[in-house]
Amino acid sequence: MKLLKTTFIAFLTLLCFSSIAQDFEQVSYGPEDRQYLDIYIAPSECPTPVYFDAHGNGGTTNMPNSIINDLKAEGISVVAWESLTSVNTPDQVETGWSDAELMFEWVIENAETYNFDTTNFIIGGSSRGSILSWKYSHRPNPNIKGLYMYNALPDGTWADSTWWYPPNEVKVSSPPVFFVYRYEPGVTFDSHDPENGMIIMDKYDELGIGDRDTLIHSIEYSGNNDKYQFLVDFANSVIEPCDIVSTETIKEDIISYSIFPNPFQDFAQISGLKGDEYFFLHTSSGAMVKEAQQFDGLHLEDINSGLYFLTIQMKDRRTVLKLIKN
Repeated sequence: MKLLKTTFIAFLTLLCFSSIAQDFEQVSYGPEDRQYLDIYIAPSECPTPVYFDAHGNGGTTNMPNSIINDLKAEGISVVAWESLTSVNTPDQVETGWSDAELMFEWVIENAETYNFDTTNFIIGGSSRGSILSWKYSHRPNPNIKGLYMYNALPDGTWADSTWWYPPNEVKVSSPPVFFVYRYEPGVTFDSHDPENGMIIMDKYDELGIGDRDTLIHSIEYSGNNDKYQFLVDFANSVIEPCDIVSTETIKEDIISYSIFPNPFQDFAQISGLKGDEYFFLHTSSGAMVKEAQQFDGLHLEDINSGLYFLTIQMKDRRTVLKLIKN
């Protein structure tokens, strides 16, 4: 069992002051009736990290008040989002994936209205919700800090690997993932087998990022079957409070890597590379443009002018450089 390291954010109260926060129910993020979300805003003068929750088949966006209040007390806002209430076919799953894309885009576009910190997203899902969240969760986006998944990727998900195979979404840049399962591995009377999560852990190990995954099972027999019981500690271990970047980190990034020219037109070069980095280029909204393991300079003749971010992943360290193409 891999240990979860908890990072405390006690200094948050020194930087942020309490403010009145309002909650919103059934806010539309798209034109369809199913496309809505519930928003619970943590009181804070600084933009707040966001935990996204997607329910299991047949569920609703209603979450226990206890976990909402616990997250808000830590300065973390909550977005519980709806799509198709149940998914059982590939077409339905793909509809849910499309809804997820639209929902995250809406949240990013409306972040200022709800005081959201779009650099601190924690994505959660239960069963169906883990499936609908999975593709977006593994985008090479440094703003996604962690995944909290309950009864993730049930047996039916693996029925047709020619259609979709979840480990293929896992990349070197994938964020920390925390799996929680109700029953024990090899369970035969429930489709939510922890062995499904273990397949993902094997993929993390294969990519050399095995220190980012944790799996806990059999909570049904533990005396506490609350699926959210580890969420607050996990969230605090991955978020960066108040969008504060330490001067030490800034200094380290400047010394390690530099890009030139910047702004650029068609080509840019990076200095300070060690040779074992993995590269992801994405837009300011998090959409991936390119990824590569080998680097011979940035040949970007085929992208539009604008602001981009280059993520450089090396083992457990992630650096993001801002690029501007003229």
